[in-house]
Amino acid sequence: MGPMNIFNSIRQLSLGHLKPMEGAVKSYKRLGRGPASKGGKSGRGQKGQKARGSVPRLFEGGQTPMWKKLPIIGFKRPHARVYNEIKLEKIQDFWNNGRIPLKEGDTLSIGKMKRYGIVSGTIKDGVKILSNGKENFKVPLNIEASKASIPAIRTINKNGFKYTSVYHSKLGLTAHINPNRFYLKKGYLPLQARPTHKRDIKYYSNPLKKGYLLEDRSILLDRLENYQVKREVPKSSLDLQLEQASTKKFNDYHQTKVINMSDL
Repeated sequence: MGPMNIFNSIRQLSLGHLKPMEGAVKSYKRLGRGPASKGGKSGRGQKGQKARGSVPRLFEGGQTPMWKKLPIIGFKRPHARVYNEIKLEKIQDFWNNGRIPLKEGDTLSIGKMKRYGIVSGTIKDGVKILSNGKENFKVPLNIEASKASIPAIRTINKNGFKYTSVYHSKLGLTAHINPNRFYLKKGYLPLQARPTHKRDIKYYSNPLKKGYLLEDRSILLDRLENYQVKREVPKSSLDLQLEQASTKKFNDYHQTKVINMSDL
């Protein structure tokens, strides 16, 4: 290969000689510019929906389309809570680097996670602890979060420390993360609301989930477990008359009084 051939081959690799692959680009055909380029109807034929416009996608000529014949499977809760997921390995990494200024045995809550940077961004409904990195987790702290997986709870308890699932409402979570906002604006901190939904009450009173409601059983209203609701059936007018007649007393004698015929 001569020098000129090498030079020409190098020139073909320059940016100025880039071009698409053969067949990758299709030239546009101008329609409606005379008989030579389908100038009459532009290749659409005469009249009709296809000549004037276009047929919607997935349209099957008026019959029930396939996407309507298939059943709807599953359900997505429109008000499902969204939790920020935190892995155990991230908490361990922060502890190893000295980014958690707590003493051994202290409690790592959601507010402290946000303050120390373990949770970044906006916390919408709470924090959930995941068990990723549980093999090397040795953080000597008690942890409070909205939820946690069963392996994560077992790992924390295995180290000799306590995990607690705590419920926070929208207002309560804001007050827990940023209490100064309420102290400066209103002068007081709103009380933490208790769960009202049956699903939340069941979760935060579950021993497997280490719910905080187990510490105060009075708010669970255990006394109502054996309570039976009695249905009150309205009495008819005849029943009321019979009830009054059975308890009615006369002035001259009682209904249970024995009367001798000689006394009459």
